[in-house]
Amino acid sequence: MPFEISDIALFLVSFAACLYCALLSRRLKALQNTKNGLGATIRAMSDSVAAVSSARHETQAQAGDLANRLAATMKEAQETAEKLKELKTAMEVKDRELSRRIQAADADIRSTLRETLEASSGKITEITRLTKRLEAIADRTSARFDSADYLFDEEQMSKSKRVYEG
Repeated sequence: MPFEISDIALFLVSFAACLYCALLSRRLKALQNTKNGLGATIRAMSDSVAAVSSARHETQAQAGDLANRLAATMKEAQETAEKLKELKTAMEVKDRELSRRIQAADADIRSTLRETLEASSGKITEITRLTKRLEAIADRTSARFDSADYLFDEEQMSKSKRVYEG
């Protein structure tokens, strides 16, 4: 059996293809190497993606919890703000009412003091008049006792002095 050129060419092309396949196989094995090849990089990236995914799920769960707590806190703050507004309004009403009462009490006190001063002024005038009258009576009585000293004897004089001094 004789070989033809086409057979030799086919053999050479097949041999070159075998060498090329062997080279590609070695490179593919190098890429799939889990220690330092592309496989290690893919594995590391896969682990990183899993870790990031896990961290994202945990963060989402924590964010949900925080959002719920924040919503509850905001609701509580709004309720407290409403209560504070109500208290402020009530305090303002009480303040106006108290101010009105104080003004009314002040007016009553001033009126009472004015009336008392007027009444006491009249009483003071009356007391002054009575005091002057009493002093006049005392002066007249004293003058009578002084002029009547010689009419009484010693015993009566001591009685009248006691009465006068008393």
